[in-house]
Amino acid sequence: MNIDKLPSLLYIGDVPVESSVGGSALLFRLLQNYPPEKLQIVQAKPLSSSHKSLPKVNYKILSLPLSRLLISRFAQQYSIYLLLTAKSRTYKLNQIVKKSKPEAILTVTHGFSWLTAAVVAKRFNLPLHLIVHDDYLKTVDVPKWVEIWLEKQFANVYKQAQARFCVSPYMVKCYEKLYGLSANILYPSRAVDVPVFNSPPTFQKINSLTFAYAGSINSPGYAHLLVSLANVLETLGCYFIIYSSLDAKTIENIGLNKSNVINRYLVPSNQLIETLRNEADVLFVPMVFEEKYRLNMQISFPSKLTDYTACGLPLLIAGPEYCSAIQWERQNPGVAEVVNSDSEDALMIAVKKLVENPEYRTQLAECALKKGQEYFTHSIVVQGFYDQIKQVSQ
Repeated sequence: MNIDKLPSLLYIGDVPVESSVGGSALLFRLLQNYPPEKLQIVQAKPLSSSHKSLPKVNYKILSLPLSRLLISRFAQQYSIYLLLTAKSRTYKLNQIVKKSKPEAILTVTHGFSWLTAAVVAKRFNLPLHLIVHDDYLKTVDVPKWVEIWLEKQFANVYKQAQARFCVSPYMVKCYEKLYGLSANILYPSRAVDVPVFNSPPTFQKINSLTFAYAGSINSPGYAHLLVSLANVLETLGCYFIIYSSLDAKTIENIGLNKSNVINRYLVPSNQLIETLRNEADVLFVPMVFEEKYRLNMQISFPSKLTDYTACGLPLLIAGPEYCSAIQWERQNPGVAEVVNSDSEDALMIAVKKLVENPEYRTQLAECALKKGQEYFTHSIVVQGFYDQIKQVSQ
């Protein structure tokens, strides 16, 4: 991997850069080989106690005042306050910029601090590198009138950025249509030390298979799909392992306290692949059907596919036809079994096909291994990111 001539980079954002899960893990992987003397992290949240930071990299906290209000009944009002005051918080960063003398600013459009980062870049006449992982409007809880204002802010920042990175080609096309500007595709990356398997495990089981899902359950639509699969698996005498941060009460309220459902805590990213390979036979990728999440389902990309495809296990994708996971499968036929209908009957047909046909499961797993290497290999994804930010700096 070529790290010559990389610019001195200052990351400013709400997403912590740590080896944990979700967007934090993706940022950690993206930056873990960046020269530490050329990188500084300013994030709104402290590191989680059980997760590691980038070695030898200087971290600072851009604290959001009274941030505990984000998990209170005043969350919406406080989110409005944080958005409207984001630009004024740049005064906290003036000394950091003057002392470290970065050559570029990096941020992620999640939460509030990307607005702060954009102002810092403009004030110090620095290139802004912008990463968009999700529909930014779904990362904050605000009323419609604030969404209208926020859309204008995003358009301005998107146009300001000198390097734009979108998590899927579908997002690139959407924003190019809206703003007339191209962007780079930055698929989620695997870890640099990801275990490599050249073939699936030997599939010998028939009937009593174990399906698995690892990730957050942050909307009723996700919970609905998990319950639907649990119902189907219960009928067929199969098991369902769910790795999540749900507590016992939430599990009961959702309806996942079933005899065939095994609820476990989230597994750290550096242990997930081997855990899934050892404990599961099929991996589940749900994409919600709720209309209010339509845009996010179209343009975002499920980061769990990076590690899922490294396991050597067959994939089951359930979601609307327009969602990015199914569109990715349509471009790569044979990478997963797909259900594009929100019905347990359709899910039953797909699950039966997987349960009854071990040869088919092997074919899917082999294809997932191959395509995962093509799309998500660490060196490929990260080198593309490096090349683009170096090009801007030249």
